[in-house]
Amino acid sequence: MEKRIVDIDVVRGFAVAGLPVVNLGLTVGKTHYPTAGPLASVIYDDLFLHRFVTIFTFLFGVSFALVLHGASERAARPRLVLVRRLVALIAFGVFQLFLLDGNLQLFIYAVLGLVVLLPVSYLPRPAMPTIAVVLLLFSLPFAGEGLGVGAAVKLVSISMALLVLGASVVAYGIHADLPRRGPEIRTVFLIAAPLAVVTNVLNHGATTVFGSVIDELAMLSTSVAYVTGLLLLLRTRARRPLVAVLSPLGRMALTNFLVQAAAATVFAAVVVDIRDWNYVAITFGLTILFVAVQSVLCTLWLRRFRYGPFEWLWRCATWLTVVPIGSTPTLSSEGTPS
Repeated sequence: MEKRIVDIDVVRGFAVAGLPVVNLGLTVGKTHYPTAGPLASVIYDDLFLHRFVTIFTFLFGVSFALVLHGASERAARPRLVLVRRLVALIAFGVFQLFLLDGNLQLFIYAVLGLVVLLPVSYLPRPAMPTIAVVLLLFSLPFAGEGLGVGAAVKLVSISMALLVLGASVVAYGIHADLPRRGPEIRTVFLIAAPLAVVTNVLNHGATTVFGSVIDELAMLSTSVAYVTGLLLLLRTRARRPLVAVLSPLGRMALTNFLVQAAAATVFAAVVVDIRDWNYVAITFGLTILFVAVQSVLCTLWLRRFRYGPFEWLWRCATWLTVVPIGSTPTLSSEGTPS
């Protein structure tokens, strides 16, 4: 089998590393969380809020498509394999919803995978990016923040678009051809980075239609700039440290995500009210410390085991068999639970 696609693992690890900055505050609750200063607020809003979860969602689309691709080579009914994988993800989502931080993220991915990705897999390849673009355009006019109807419609539309877009990357073989895509990646970065700067400067929230459009453009362009910028860095001397730190996080993304949720839940229950604490130390400092520990633990774990614990459970449920978990030569991303 082919080796894992390390660049995808690194990008996935990068996404996982940025999630706690937002999720910790959501778990503790706004009324019990420190207030950000002007600079910290700008950094949070422009560089973190919705940016990393956008990448995370896109990569779930990539992962689902990789599973279907791998299953088509080893199973008589590959889409049934994908259905089992998505149903198993629903179980993880219910676990997170009721026993951890109450986050619906995994549950939403699974349901949208069943509702959108499964039907889309029957369509001709050119239809996939077309559907993704249509869904993004459909989401643009919806204004609203928090729990409003407009915000909900926008969230679902964007999530569907990102999942389909991720699947499109696999359908066109881009995921397997990243080392030869340097010029294209550089071009996309040179477009996305300036657009991210401009839209973030203009962004004042999604309470109006114009504001909603700018907010979405800022979110998407920043996320694209992050991904393409990171892929370009992987072509420099920074590759070795980036792979060493981020790849283990990415290979155990589901485990890390659920551990982060569990840690945030315990933290919120123990400290209760941290309004008087330092915002920067809690939001950014604690994230750096926690993610660094996760990276070390993942590295040590993967020296002995092929999969993270939740990745292993997910794979067993996907294939309806007890999969060996012992360490072996690194395998292909196709069909893996990462």
